[in-house]
Amino acid sequence: MLSWAAIAKNLRVWDYAVTYANPVGMPLPTTQTYDDDFKFYHEHNVEGVFTEHEYGIIGDARDFKIWMMMKLLEDPYANYDKLARTFTDGFYGPAAGKLVRDYLAALEAEMVARQTHTNWGSTPMSLTYLNLGFINRAQKLFDEAERAVANDATLLRRVRHARLPLDRASVVAYTKLNSEWQALGRPADQAPPSRDAVAQRAMATWLAEAKLRMNEAGQAKEKAAAEKEMRRYTSLPGSVPLPAKFRDLPRGTVFDYTADMTRNWADVVKVVKDPEAESGFTNKLDLTAPETTSQEKYVLPMPWGLYGVQQKKSVGGAAIKAEDITGPGYHWYKMGVFPLEPSYYAYFFWSWIIQVDIDNAYDAARPNQKFEVWANIKFTGPRFPHAKEGDKDAIYVERLVLVKTQ
Repeated sequence: MLSWAAIAKNLRVWDYAVTYANPVGMPLPTTQTYDDDFKFYHEHNVEGVFTEHEYGIIGDARDFKIWMMMKLLEDPYANYDKLARTFTDGFYGPAAGKLVRDYLAALEAEMVARQTHTNWGSTPMSLTYLNLGFINRAQKLFDEAERAVANDATLLRRVRHARLPLDRASVVAYTKLNSEWQALGRPADQAPPSRDAVAQRAMATWLAEAKLRMNEAGQAKEKAAAEKEMRRYTSLPGSVPLPAKFRDLPRGTVFDYTADMTRNWADVVKVVKDPEAESGFTNKLDLTAPETTSQEKYVLPMPWGLYGVQQKKSVGGAAIKAEDITGPGYHWYKMGVFPLEPSYYAYFFWSWIIQVDIDNAYDAARPNQKFEVWANIKFTGPRFPHAKEGDKDAIYVERLVLVKTQ
């Protein structure tokens, strides 16, 4: 930017305020950066800023963020806190407005404390501030905000819309939240919010906003999207025990990533039920499906590894060879031992079409901690060893596990 500002009188910036890894629209603290960014742009020949923030219903805090953008584009030196108070008090009512601001402040503080690195491909797993403690605190703030406007239908609808990203995150991350709760010993006052109750509220809010903001075709599209998302995540097991292989290790040393936590490119890999999988469900890459292009690439040895988004580098990896497959069904494969940094993810296959964010295992207090990386994988069909008659060519990745080394 500084280099361009030195030689160009007129600059425009195309920025992003969303993430594109499904499910989109998760809570994303970005608004607090607008004033500093816009001041910098204004002082370096930028004449216009376009910030992409689509998803009119489920975009995170979209009404608030767009209003704040517009006011700070008018005057980048305006007082951020005063603007935020003007909008939240005016749009949600003073009583609820303060609680919405408390939520936004808590969201930003949790992101800073967790040293979360976000990018436009961030999944709920990489948004490490979406943990049990924060989710419970945030839900209580919105409970109080709803009580404050219970007698005003318009303000209540707006508060619930502000709550929608949090509600969707609570449903999407429920299995992980429940695992965190069990690891704590299941204290009654720290249980995650009821998945079914939150899902019902999220559905009602989603459809109410669609009816208010969209034509009939748009409403039908949003309804289908809402039903698909809620059906997928409420059908998952509420609790998935650690794999038997790692169950007896000390508490807090094992990080378990099941198939619902992965980022699957273009939905080529499907999350399906599988009675052979310990968790009951798995990622399936059907090599006979028409959408699986370049099928000749899916042969052994199969590469898998770690990549750092922030570092822009491959961290290391391994390859699964034919001789490593000791029999039919699922087997545990070890990639190796690696340190972690924020923004790391694990990937599978040459095209990286399954990715697993592993940021939540990183501990800033122990940056040199190393982890064993394991995956439970099944190969079927005639292109792989130990094929059963009638099986189609497919690769199944049930889960990834990280284990702290001593």
